[in-house]
Amino acid sequence: MSVSGGKVMAIGQTNLPDDPEANAAESQAGLGGENSVREERLQTTYRGREQEWRRTHREILQTFAGEWVVLEGEKIVAHGGDPVQVVAQARARGIKIPYLFYVEAVDEGVVRMGL
Repeated sequence: MSVSGGKVMAIGQTNLPDDPEANAAESQAGLGGENSVREERLQTTYRGREQEWRRTHREILQTFAGEWVVLEGEKIVAHGGDPVQVVAQARARGIKIPYLFYVEAVDEGVVRMGL
């Protein structure tokens, strides 16, 4: 967590407001509008490329259900059942700060709430 302008923000959260007027002005000026702002946010978000890849490749991630995965950019660098070993594998491949996460199996009969 970090503090920005008196607000507490989670790591990876941006401090860019959704401003419809600014988006409209960008669109009229030919600067891309809302999509441009969204793309800029993705690029400035910590680990934004990894988060976007996870969001758009859920079917691929399900092949690693029940495992820990290290993702660097858009590439799976290491995976396995032991997070310590997975991080060690990633570091051996030159990744200084591994982006590690656990892939839960999707169960159609379970409703998940929260983060």
